[in-house]
Amino acid sequence: MITTEDTEERRKNPASSASSVVKRCGALLFVALLSMAHVGSPDTFFTGKAGPYDVRVSVRLPGVIPGRAQVAVRVIGSTTPAAYRVSVRAGQWNLGLKGAPPAEIAAGVPGDPALYSTELWFMTATSYEMFVTVDGPAGSGTAMVPVMALATTARAMTPGLGAILAALGVFLTAGMLTIIGAAIRESVLTPGVEPDGARRRRARLGIAGTAAVAALILWGGNSWWNAEAASYGRFVLYRPFAATAAVGGDRLTLSIRDPRWTRTPSPRSPYNALLPDHGHLMHLFLVRDGSLDGFAHLHPVPRTPDAKDFDGWAPPLPPGRYRAYADLVHESGYAQTIVTSVDIPAGAPKNAGGPSGDDSLFDRPAVAESARAAFTLDDGTQIVWDRGATAMTAGEECDLKFSVRDAGGNPLDVEPYMGMAAHVAVSSRDGSVFAHLHPSGSISMAALQKFSGGGDAHAAHAARLPGDVAIPYAFPKAGGYRLWVQVKRDGRIHTAAFDLDVHPQE
Repeated sequence: MITTEDTEERRKNPASSASSVVKRCGALLFVALLSMAHVGSPDTFFTGKAGPYDVRVSVRLPGVIPGRAQVAVRVIGSTTPAAYRVSVRAGQWNLGLKGAPPAEIAAGVPGDPALYSTELWFMTATSYEMFVTVDGPAGSGTAMVPVMALATTARAMTPGLGAILAALGVFLTAGMLTIIGAAIRESVLTPGVEPDGARRRRARLGIAGTAAVAALILWGGNSWWNAEAASYGRFVLYRPFAATAAVGGDRLTLSIRDPRWTRTPSPRSPYNALLPDHGHLMHLFLVRDGSLDGFAHLHPVPRTPDAKDFDGWAPPLPPGRYRAYADLVHESGYAQTIVTSVDIPAGAPKNAGGPSGDDSLFDRPAVAESARAAFTLDDGTQIVWDRGATAMTAGEECDLKFSVRDAGGNPLDVEPYMGMAAHVAVSSRDGSVFAHLHPSGSISMAALQKFSGGGDAHAAHAARLPGDVAIPYAFPKAGGYRLWVQVKRDGRIHTAAFDLDVHPQE
């Protein structure tokens, strides 16, 4: 199981050798890729309204920050090329659009009249509020999309480029020393006069002194570069909070022990106080390692106000080791998924009465992938996944379409489950990808509510909702996955599971 921790050696020796820094950044890159918010899936997908227009937005991050992200905006229903003017602008969570760069105009994509694309700079690894403005026949409208600008990689210099730069450095240094030696030795002599021994000695001393200064400058530059690389790995490259989880009796406890999570979090830091998301400070998902035949969606509560230890119900799942993914959202809009593992022992005492509130568990077999796969619930109701005739391909944006139907195939309504028509958990078989999705996409609903001025960003909590949902997503890598789809009907939480294989890009 992947674990994350802030290595003591990096804190104590930020000016280590270049090779050591490269190795450590490579290790951090591996951890970051497997442990980022929405684990292994850092890009943002959003479906919503920009005034009168239905839009779908995707933000593909560059990997390094500062960097330019690829932003695609689809104006749903558009059939006329360039019929709309689409612009995109983003500001940091604590600054808003104050001082933000001007909006970028998205250009229409040839061959697709509904699609517009542009690039957008993200200068700091933090949470942003991104505004997508659409001007068209029905007027102007703006959608606000929370975006996590995560640094997930450190670019290593290629050996060839390093050799070229080293050769140029040697050439320039040698040229500088030659010029200084010639200037001391001959610059004030009359043309044709040979320098005497004293001038030659002064020239050699000047070259030696300059060489010492140049060596000092090169050493200082190398130390600065190593320190910057170590600082990037320590403070910029994404690392979720270090945590552990354990079962004791009928309780499950997740403990956060990370130097960035203090008793008094700074309001200026992205790691400030926690924000309720769907009414809970933590969403904890348990997935049985290897077989994926045990699943739970839990909501532990903090034991004390400092929110270092969260206690919850220990679900009576099959014994074994479980991957634990804990979703948190800070008041800055910074969302992260803590990654750890927990062992559920056999024969441990269980809390009587089963799950309550919004908690749920599931230990039934999944339905195999097909163009139209149906999972039958205990009461005969079906949750149907309409994949379509084409298999999923890594990196390609798609709609995950689910519907709730009765035994005769007729569509059914659902009750809001924590404010949403459905919740979908996605996990790769090797544990390197995990995402918690909703009909609005992969965004944090708490961040959307925060940036929208405190209004209710969820669906209507009291009304019944259509049981048909389409969730935008792109599987980040090829391989085997399992999807858990959760809906609520008649006061009960229902879970369905589907397997699929994501094909590599050709």
